Amino acid sequence: MANRQAALDPPLRTAHRSETGGFRPDIQALRALAVGIVVLNHLWPTRVTGGYVGVDVFFVISGYLISSHLIREIDGTGRIRIARFYARRVRRLLPAAFLVLAAVVAATFLLVPHARWDAYGHEVMASALYWENWLLTAEFWSHPVDFTQFTAVTSYWSLSVEEQFYLCWPLLLLLLFRMRSPRARAAGVTAVGLVSLAGCVYLTAVNKGPAYYVTPVRVWEFVIGTLIALGGARLVLPRAVAETASLLGFAAVLGSTVLFSGTTEFPGAMALLPTLGTGLVIAAGVGPGRRWHTALTSSAPVQLLGDISYSLYLWHWPLVVLVPFTMPGGVLTLPARLGIVVASLILAYLSKRLVEDSVRTWPRLVGSVRLTLICMAAGMAAVCLAAFALLRS
Repeated sequence: MANRQAALDPPLRTAHRSETGGFRPDIQALRALAVGIVVLNHLWPTRVTGGYVGVDVFFVISGYLISSHLIREIDGTGRIRIARFYARRVRRLLPAAFLVLAAVVAATFLLVPHARWDAYGHEVMASALYWENWLLTAEFWSHPVDFTQFTAVTSYWSLSVEEQFYLCWPLLLLLLFRMRSPRARAAGVTAVGLVSLAGCVYLTAVNKGPAYYVTPVRVWEFVIGTLIALGGARLVLPRAVAETASLLGFAAVLGSTVLFSGTTEFPGAMALLPTLGTGLVIAAGVGPGRRWHTALTSSAPVQLLGDISYSLYLWHWPLVVLVPFTMPGGVLTLPARLGIVVASLILAYLSKRLVEDSVRTWPRLVGSVRLTLICMAAGMAAVCLAAFALLRS
């Protein structure tokens, strides 16, 4: 079941720097690996059975990157400019997300049976408002879910989790940093993570459907990345230790991809394997120097895949869901699956270059928090209005 629940995770579009301020190609490679295994899981779920762990990899990366940025700002200024923080997230994440939602609405009118329009309309609106994970949670609690009835925007559940995390985490970090002791700060973050992990293990045992989507029981995965960010330069490992850590980390992620399946009690305690593995790779790369994997992870194809991973995440799932409506019997053939891979990569590249990068660096938006937030509200309203038309048609 988990491989159908995953419906992809959001590779966060943000800078990733080492303690010395350099670019982190290993993190870019982790994103490429994560999005790759999730795409393969969605297209070949009986072969790449545990590819859904890519979502967990992304949550750890997000926790590390966002917390690193926030910690640097707190250390440098003693505060966090909350409005500017949210505006940066808006410029990075929302334009491409809204574009894909609009495309899904248009495709729904053309391809999806009328009986499914209501479900699509509600989920598109929930996705635009970053509430998709809670909508899915409510469905799990109210009745058994038919996994064949997922919509083309179910993947937005993980975007919703991340945005809800971003909403609360800066304020919590600011509160914790009022404690002067680094150990006290780390203890506070650890306590939050342990409570979240305990809730995750319990809820997975009770009903792993809601456990997959509920934000509080996913927080501990972000916390792993945050703890690495808090460690900072103190986590620079001896070369031999770093090499071993990165080897074990990649093995844990890839091992999860092979060993886990839809019957695995997930997330729960099993999610510790890919998340701690991701943490090991990130921690191993804090210090300078090449690693055993550098030739591969720094190669142009891997870096390009990591660079377009967010848009690839956004585009591939709608194609996986919508293309079968054009196929005889609704069955994806091998050529169709390969075509989806190619089309997803092309759309992701174009979306990254023409939408993500253009809006993120548009001077008028970069220079105005107010205009950025106004555009966000306008985009949400436009998508919700288009989705509302599905409900009334």
